Amino acid sequence: MTTTRKKWGDPGSKVTRATSARLFSAGKNRPVVVTLYPDGLIGLRLSRYRKEEYVNASDMYRQALWARVAMEKAAKKKARKK
Repeated sequence: MTTTRKKWGDPGSKVTRATSARLFSAGKNRPVVVTLYPDGLIGLRLSRYRKEEYVNASDMYRQALWARVAMEKAAKKKARKK
């Protein structure tokens, strides 16, 4: 019997990795697990939890961009006050 490995981009293929980021939950620091789906979805959950939160990759990028712009504006405003 031979088995074939699914390649990235095949229907149903996904990549799951535990990150070094940790979040305190239920009395423990649990690693955040990230799952990349081929249709542009990113799944986030805590290790040993089943419930996964889904984020569209484009929405995540937009949020990160807004956060960076907000930090730059705050730094510029703080510099003007001095």
